[in-house]
Amino acid sequence: RRHARRADLVVTPSRYCAEQLEELYGVRNAIVIPELIDLGQWDDLLRNVPPSAPTGRFVVLCVCRFYPRKRVDLLLRAAAILQPRMPELEVRIVGGGMEAAPLRRLCQELCLEKTVEWVGDATLRRLAEEYQRSDMFCFPSVQEGFGIVLLEAMAAGKAIVATRSAAIPEVAPHAWLVEPNSAEALAAGIEGLYTDSELRARMGTLGRRFVERFEMMRVSQVFLDTVSKLL
Repeated sequence: RRHARRADLVVTPSRYCAEQLEELYGVRNAIVIPELIDLGQWDDLLRNVPPSAPTGRFVVLCVCRFYPRKRVDLLLRAAAILQPRMPELEVRIVGGGMEAAPLRRLCQELCLEKTVEWVGDATLRRLAEEYQRSDMFCFPSVQEGFGIVLLEAMAAGKAIVATRSAAIPEVAPHAWLVEPNSAEALAAGIEGLYTDSELRARMGTLGRRFVERFEMMRVSQVFLDTVSKLL
């Protein structure tokens, strides 16, 4: 708080963060400059990923660190709700972290061993492969200052189900946004996209167009212009 109040310029990645800076630190002049993505690099990675063989599964991908606020447990509970109605459901989870052990125990308790695949940490190439093989992206997190994985999912042209919380609605306004902290709401969003392939395609196209505003060189130029004005 002390440093933020003393600074000549405060830059933050979302309006949500700017509101938090004002409320918690009393900083009222923060400049919003979003996170960025190297679309050229992602396009190359996605283009060079070999097509995966059809498996007959409906693949839901989640990418995150395993912190409590990411609410991966909600995705597992949503999968348990959906399992009887979607026998071809496959949930692939990329990442790791402090909640890895309890999440795996919960997975066993919910009898999801044949539904959930724990991918672990992944290289960029492996990550591109996971995005390409998925049918949709799910992000159950309830507290994000931005959410870079949303940009990755958009770059891959994937429809997104996420929570209506923190900065997520401004980063992915076209996503299927659901009530936070509700496995039932998350399950309904996943099932809604599962049953409507045309909607998934439209949302993927919208996301691919929307993500262009976060392209690396464009955002970098905004940052440099902002700092130059101060100097």
